[in-house]
Amino acid sequence: MSENNNNNLSDEQREYRKKCVIADSDLCNWLDRKGCYHCYISTLKSDEDKKAAMERWETTLSYIPENIDDLHMGDDCVFCKQKPAYEIDGYASFEMAHPEPYSAKGMFFGIGKKVRTPVGSLVTLQAGICDDCKKAFRKMDFLHLGIFFGFLAAAFVLLLIPGFAEPMANLFALLPVLFVALMALAGYFLGKQIGMNAIRKAAKTVHVDVAEIPLVRQMLGRGWFFFQLTNGMPRLYFKKTKTYTRLRKPCGGKDGEDDLPLDNMNI
Repeated sequence: MSENNNNNLSDEQREYRKKCVIADSDLCNWLDRKGCYHCYISTLKSDEDKKAAMERWETTLSYIPENIDDLHMGDDCVFCKQKPAYEIDGYASFEMAHPEPYSAKGMFFGIGKKVRTPVGSLVTLQAGICDDCKKAFRKMDFLHLGIFFGFLAAAFVLLLIPGFAEPMANLFALLPVLFVALMALAGYFLGKQIGMNAIRKAAKTVHVDVAEIPLVRQMLGRGWFFFQLTNGMPRLYFKKTKTYTRLRKPCGGKDGEDDLPLDNMNI
């Protein structure tokens, strides 16, 4: 927590912080957005559990570039390929996961022999995005899903017409169901094809592949992977305001880092 925030604490809160084993740690800095009484760490039973949570978060941070907050701290859109980039109009968030720190659970719905889970860390990243790039992403989603649901709706509307549905049912009882399935399939593949064409067109001016963004590429090089994928691309969620202020504390180091995997010696 910053010195200014410490000055704003009540006497009761200061006393509470003196007893907290994670006070002023990186985890405290991340969680202390609504005050100590909203911190989930306080619900853990023992100091050992709290220290373990702090160590897990420190492990997570060791795999995150120190300048990761550059994704959202600037005024320029990070998705624009053109230079200069357009001014941001909001924020796009997406989830990335990492196998470290070690985590295990039961093989069958959390029961039985414990096996390592593929996800040890899960973070939500936010990146500044302009209105044009946001529209491009939404258009790609709309074309794919819109055409699919359009075909599906058209199939049901046609089945409501007696002159269309009755001959099909008389010929074969399940033919109307098969018709709906075929329409849905046609809508899916047509929407996917048209969506891919839209992606190729948008890729001329937009980083449609989020992995092209330098800081995201650094994350991937450190072993992170996209947690939610749609058609092979990370699922983006758009907001006008930030979800968080900073993921990492400000540091006095150099502004950039090489696009290389993290050396185990530095962990």
